[in-house]
Amino acid sequence: MNVLILSGPNHRFEESAAVINGFLSGQDDLDVTLREDKDVLTSSDMDGFDACVFGTGFTRTVRQPEGPPKREPDLTPEQEEGLFSFVRGGKGLVGIHGTAWWIGGQAVDLIGGHANWHPPGLTFTVNIGDSDHPITQGVEDFEVEDEIYMSAWDPYVQVLATATWSDKQHPMAWVKPYGDGRVFYTTLGHGPGTFERPTMQTLITQGVRWAGQN
Repeated sequence: MNVLILSGPNHRFEESAAVINGFLSGQDDLDVTLREDKDVLTSSDMDGFDACVFGTGFTRTVRQPEGPPKREPDLTPEQEEGLFSFVRGGKGLVGIHGTAWWIGGQAVDLIGGHANWHPPGLTFTVNIGDSDHPITQGVEDFEVEDEIYMSAWDPYVQVLATATWSDKQHPMAWVKPYGDGRVFYTTLGHGPGTFERPTMQTLITQGVRWAGQN
């Protein structure tokens, strides 16, 4: 299975991408490519990949000398359409953390949900809710230091894991179809430390295999 990890500085994903590349490259059945040039999304190179690990997101925060920060697109319309077409055509997407941060429109349709607020980072337990799914098989509840996104999500997504904050459960991982392709998204991944945990590595590795097996 050929896997593209699309790296970049937005959401500090270049740090996490390096860790993800390390443990995915250690799998005999995965041929992993780490790239940062987003123009790959509009190139014929995408035809050679079965799954894309994407964590830089669709929007970025731009600080201003005065006034509130602005949200600006992090992908061009052509790059966005390249990603949509890749998945819609039968390939897999593994969305990480900031992929669903401050998005709308077709990006929400692709990911299955979005968020624009979270409490300060904290240590919490990720509860596996569906241990029969191929992504979560053999994965037990685990502790992580991260952010808990207050997500709005499509009720038709299949939630695989949750965390509790303010006496309510919030989804930490889910799956959904998109066209002929598959999407696995996790809200986890604010920093590289999350991906240094063996249980998280298992979750991501199995998520890549599931998403890219079409």
